[in-house]
Amino acid sequence: MPLSGLDEIPLIGLGTFRLKGNAVQQPLRDAIHLGYRHIDTAAIYRNEKEIGFALQELYKDASFQLARSDLWITSKLSPYDMELPRAALLETLSHLQVEYLDLYLIHWPGIARKPSSSPLNKQLRLEAWNMLNEAKREGLVRHIGVSNFTPNHIQELIAETEYGIEGAFIQMEVHPWYWRDAMEIHSCFLEQNITMVGYALLAEGKLLAESSLTALDQIAQRLGASRVQVTLAWAMSKNWGVLVRSQNPEHMRLNLETLSLVSSLTAEDCTAIDKTSSPNNEEKQCWDPRIVT
Repeated sequence: MPLSGLDEIPLIGLGTFRLKGNAVQQPLRDAIHLGYRHIDTAAIYRNEKEIGFALQELYKDASFQLARSDLWITSKLSPYDMELPRAALLETLSHLQVEYLDLYLIHWPGIARKPSSSPLNKQLRLEAWNMLNEAKREGLVRHIGVSNFTPNHIQELIAETEYGIEGAFIQMEVHPWYWRDAMEIHSCFLEQNITMVGYALLAEGKLLAESSLTALDQIAQRLGASRVQVTLAWAMSKNWGVLVRSQNPEHMRLNLETLSLVSSLTAEDCTAIDKTSSPNNEEKQCWDPRIVT
């Protein structure tokens, strides 16, 4: 997946949402051992310190032969820290014990403890975006972007900041029941050379619980794969990166093997999966940024 013609982000990343405190350390170690090189965290996940400690231990372990430069580390500015974004970034760097982040995102377009209609939401996210660009220029972050932003929120960054969004990352919820918003953003801002990364690919567990997913199951049977693997491959076939969370090493391995499955999906397969939902019945499972002005 080209990134501004410079380098590449690993297509599959380890998500660490809900892996709080020490619960993140063994999954991180297992993931690195299996070959994961993209680690996604956030200040609001409350696990940056533990990730930083675990990575330092892995660097010291000769059996891993791991260096900081081998990894892509993503973190995010908390909606609780939007008024002091630079201080929040410096704290994240300290917690993770790194000199720079590969990617830093504004986690949410709104401000914690403020009404979704507050004019402060727009003011502070524009100010935060300016700070991220300055941090990139200083070398504190290599790449920047936003998470859970709508097309309108993104358009504001183009129209009302001096930096625009050239080469930015957009991270958002993506799964067979909710993918058209991501496609709209990808299409609308393609000229800005954005990179899309999806999370919640399992639709908060719905992908595993739903009994009537004929298209997915038929494709999975033909390819000798699982629903999860086919779904990850479907998202990657759209040139989107994906984040997957697991504490099970076997599931981690199977998720990573999906990279080899992407080329086996046909255009007809992808269209069939697209039709899991229609434009009038998409089902968002996570937070809805459309309420934030």
